Amino acid sequence: MNNLQTEVEEFRSYVARWVDERLIPQAEAIDHAGTFPTELFKELGELGYFGAMYPESAGGSGLQHPYSCFTVLCEELARGSMGFAAGVCMQGSTATHTIFQWGGPTLHEKYLAPALTGEKIGAFAITEPNSGSDAASLRTKAVKVDGGWLINGTKIFTTNGTVADFITVVATTNPGKGAKALELFLVDTTSPGFSVGRKLDKFSVRSSDTAELVFEDVFVADDHRLGEGEGGGFLNAYKSLTVDRIFTAALALGTGRAAYDAALRYAKERSQFGQPIGKFQAVQFKLVDMLAKLEQARLYTYHAAALADADRPITTEAALAKIVAGDGCNEVCQMALSIFGGYGLMNEYPVQRFLRDSYFPMVGGGTSDIMKLVVARQLGF
Repeated sequence: MNNLQTEVEEFRSYVARWVDERLIPQAEAIDHAGTFPTELFKELGELGYFGAMYPESAGGSGLQHPYSCFTVLCEELARGSMGFAAGVCMQGSTATHTIFQWGGPTLHEKYLAPALTGEKIGAFAITEPNSGSDAASLRTKAVKVDGGWLINGTKIFTTNGTVADFITVVATTNPGKGAKALELFLVDTTSPGFSVGRKLDKFSVRSSDTAELVFEDVFVADDHRLGEGEGGGFLNAYKSLTVDRIFTAALALGTGRAAYDAALRYAKERSQFGQPIGKFQAVQFKLVDMLAKLEQARLYTYHAAALADADRPITTEAALAKIVAGDGCNEVCQMALSIFGGYGLMNEYPVQRFLRDSYFPMVGGGTSDIMKLVVARQLGF
């Protein structure tokens, strides 16, 4: 094994054990309740997994291949519960990366360090009720005042929104300039004027906390503005959002693996017409097709992660990974449910949860159609 394989596989073995022992036994309960699993979240933080992408100097793990290892973390957690994994993915990537990269020492001490140990929870708010894929049309506004900025607006679909202690908010400083005027501001959720409009009720990733947020004259000090220069903050953050597509692909891969494993076991245990249903060619072909899609998703996802670790361009590769893994693993979950037949519709079997959750990576972080547009632009169109 090379260094990458050794580090990644050792990392996987530790995460997988935690998933098997702690997450999977509670996965159905937290999905049914639709509540954020605070205890599990803090436990994972205490184990140091939120710092997988960061150097030891920042309180992180100091891994040699941080992006590949964080991809493993997302995949393995999603094998247990994609809803839980989505919250962790937000905490360990974009919600903390913006502070690590562009926050000063004070912000590192107050927000980053406790976030990496699970003492504080972070979020990243970009999407608005009327602005989804078109980020340039965001209406949340930041107006300069003495000593800082006043933020007004509404955000929606914010992961970790109701439980967050701090949120990086994307706002425009000049509504007429589109994406060039977008900046990042770190908002403490104890700030006057901040409120949670409502917690959103979803049929997918139910244990992932998702919220609508309201900002009414929320004051943000100058040192809480992240990034330098006009539009610099958002343009830099966009690079982080590009990497997040790899992690979203990993979420899909983990759930697809769980669905495949469940269907394979069921095909060997369930008997009809005097033999296990796995003996029927129709079931066998489904299982082979599922395995092929999973292997394709795995290759795309970890290839993109390896490129990120090598600091090479990943715009095309990350988008392709999200398309292949997101769409492919949704198909895997559909086939898994069909193998279960009527029992697949019953809540006592997790395959229905796998299928519901598999829709999230096809939408979260940019739909498959938007990913295709990203790749098309890279091709020169």
